[in-house]
Amino acid sequence: MNILIPDSWLREHLQSKASKQDIQKYLSLSGPSVERIYEDEVYDIEVTTNRVDSMSVRGIAREAATILKRAGIAASLKKLKLQNIVKHPNKNLPLPEIIYETDKVRRVLAVVMTDVKHLPSPEKMQARLKAIGVNLHEALIDISNYVTHELGHPCHVFDYDKIMQRGGKIIIKEANKGKKFVTLDEVEHETLGGEIVFESSSGEIIDLPAIKGTLNTGVDKNTKSILFWIESLDAKKVRQASMSHAIRTVAAQLNEKNVDPHLGKEVMEYGVELFTQLCQAKVASELYDYFPDRQTTKAVQVKFKTISNYLGIVLKEQEICQILEDLDCKVEIKDNGVLVTPPSFRPDIQIEADVVEELARIYGYHNLPSKLMDGELSVNPDPNTNYHFENLIKHFLADIGWQEIYSYSLVSEQQALDSGYQIAEHLKLANPLKEENTYLRRSLIPSLLEVMANNKTQKELSVFELACVYHPKDHNLPEQPLKLSLVSNREYRLVKGDLLSLLDRLYVFSAGQELLLEEKISKEIQMPIAKQEAELIIKDGKSKTKLGSLLILEQKLTALELDLKKLLTVARRYPQYQKLVKTAAIAEELTFTLPKGVAVGELMQTLKKVDKRIKKVELLDIYEQNYSFSFIFQDPLVNISNEEVEPIRQKLVKVGQDEFKINLVGKI
Repeated sequence: MNILIPDSWLREHLQSKASKQDIQKYLSLSGPSVERIYEDEVYDIEVTTNRVDSMSVRGIAREAATILKRAGIAASLKKLKLQNIVKHPNKNLPLPEIIYETDKVRRVLAVVMTDVKHLPSPEKMQARLKAIGVNLHEALIDISNYVTHELGHPCHVFDYDKIMQRGGKIIIKEANKGKKFVTLDEVEHETLGGEIVFESSSGEIIDLPAIKGTLNTGVDKNTKSILFWIESLDAKKVRQASMSHAIRTVAAQLNEKNVDPHLGKEVMEYGVELFTQLCQAKVASELYDYFPDRQTTKAVQVKFKTISNYLGIVLKEQEICQILEDLDCKVEIKDNGVLVTPPSFRPDIQIEADVVEELARIYGYHNLPSKLMDGELSVNPDPNTNYHFENLIKHFLADIGWQEIYSYSLVSEQQALDSGYQIAEHLKLANPLKEENTYLRRSLIPSLLEVMANNKTQKELSVFELACVYHPKDHNLPEQPLKLSLVSNREYRLVKGDLLSLLDRLYVFSAGQELLLEEKISKEIQMPIAKQEAELIIKDGKSKTKLGSLLILEQKLTALELDLKKLLTVARRYPQYQKLVKTAAIAEELTFTLPKGVAVGELMQTLKKVDKRIKKVELLDIYEQNYSFSFIFQDPLVNISNEEVEPIRQKLVKVGQDEFKINLVGKI
């Protein structure tokens, strides 16, 4: 995520004489990357998605203060001077009744302010909002945007009277499907079900919280009193609603990244101060603060030896403690290491490696010793890799509607078990970065299924990956065969058709080879998530090559897993030359009624084998259970006659009826 910050705004939180170029240089070396400075004033900064604490003016100032100090430039973070919220003695308005019908709420703060004046924002505020690309309104609206960008936690302003006119209740709940609402930009939406919404007592949606306000409770020129509001909700719920409705606001982008709910009090106090100063508003209620998710951060123990092993250098204990304390961590030297308690706004610091990474980046990756690998780098391509076919396969699948994905080689324990191998039959990392990614995978399918599970709203989704799996070998490096795996929620016959198309593009069938499916009995199916499994075999005369497996999975998913090395043994760069047949061919169409569940591909292959003079069978059209096929009859030596085709037709119908229970539509 990229954010824009004017230098003058940054300096209100950062005490330093560092030049803009110094800030750009040292921040980029050890923290968020300052990609450019527009007009020598506005920093364009890229912040990684796990660092939501840095996605604000104050967050960047906090980073800069620590990093500049390590670079030898005096710097410090200025203290926020905020006052407690005090109710006006002559103003008294009740807060709306807030009802919680979901446990996905982390924190809610609210206060009522009245006698608001509709005044323009100060020039300084307007200039800064304009510089960061935020549309300008009056101060009553601009303040919430300004505070959000400055301190990093979204806030919202309701028209208080509009809420009270709708019953004076805010019911926080997960929406039912099919309820319509109109956002502030006058765009109508309809709930998909499961989104967190605010409803009035009559069931009317009055806010899409953490994402965007609704028109029916928004501030307008007639607003006299406001409800200044901050909510912190379950990040996954926010992400789901934002992506489902394609509403990508700054509020949504911050809230879906687990913005620190402890920050809400500062944002509330700062917002009230600005409303009082710029809109002459008066606090008319006590501060409401509901905080059920008051979690404490987990301390992380890191040995000094571990730090040295990771960094390749020995940092002094005092230096380690100073760096971590500058990052607002609580540090205690304990058991030949440090016990580090990160601040609430750093939920990304969870394990030893996270602490070491913070030490490395603040110390400076550029200051760590480096040594080139011994030996020469090869300039020759890997003889075991066929880049031509890999590229061809990827582009062909993409062209027919499949999406390529890249997933981790390390999988969770459950994904490892889903591959059909016992946990003891997997290689396990001794020091994984994440506990949920511990085992080297032996199948790509569980990883592809995770992608499918994360995209349930897609009616049609077909994904593939070409990557290595890892099979353990005693006292040696694992075998690393390259696999091509595909998973789709489309019909089985369509997936199989795509496989046949791919094999045809690789000219596998150009010399008369055929694809066989040999179904396994239930007790032979290795993968526990598979309901049915068949081996994919290419038959060339008497020889057979097993390419992989086709699996019918739970939730109506179809999967393919192919061994790329074996696939390439039957693939060709060019079709095999076949002499032109000079005799005339007869083309005819036959329509059959197929029972449900008949594998059309297998039916076509069976019909093609009825007679050597059947050169081609193609599926032309489908209407309900009626399937129309095209048949090409040809004899390579003599012109075939209609009388000679007649018994072949009869045999086609008989084989279809006997083996597949199909019925001919019409008469021959």
